[in-house]
Amino acid sequence: MSISLRSRGARAVSVVAVSVALMSAGSAGAFAASTTPSPKHTMTHSATHKTASITVKAHPTSVKAGEKVRFTGHTTGIRAGASVILQQRENGTWHTLHTHTAIKKGHAFSLTDRPTAKGTQHFRVSHGTTNSSTVNVTVH
Repeated sequence: MSISLRSRGARAVSVVAVSVALMSAGSAGAFAASTTPSPKHTMTHSATHKTASITVKAHPTSVKAGEKVRFTGHTTGIRAGASVILQQRENGTWHTLHTHTAIKKGHAFSLTDRPTAKGTQHFRVSHGTTNSSTVNVTVH
């Protein structure tokens, strides 16, 4: 198979023409680009990070030893159906009592306990690392 000078020359010219076209197309895009950067889209979180919280009240706040105390409250940032527990502070340490309940659909809960130790007792409701403020109950 013999290739004539004419076809080799035409082929070389076409290769050069295509190369120049490709290089100029790339550089045309570079020249068309502005030297000032276009504003970048910033990603912002539209959803706010909700912090979980628990509020609680004791009813009544003064009882005789062994009488029932009801602890009611609400949560925010904790899903309905999650469990909350009642804790009591003794000797500077929070101890988990065997009283727990699930948070209802309206984010409300209710727990009961019968404290027996006389004096001012300190309670709180807890879910994971989220704790309510301390509620005091006086036991006679």
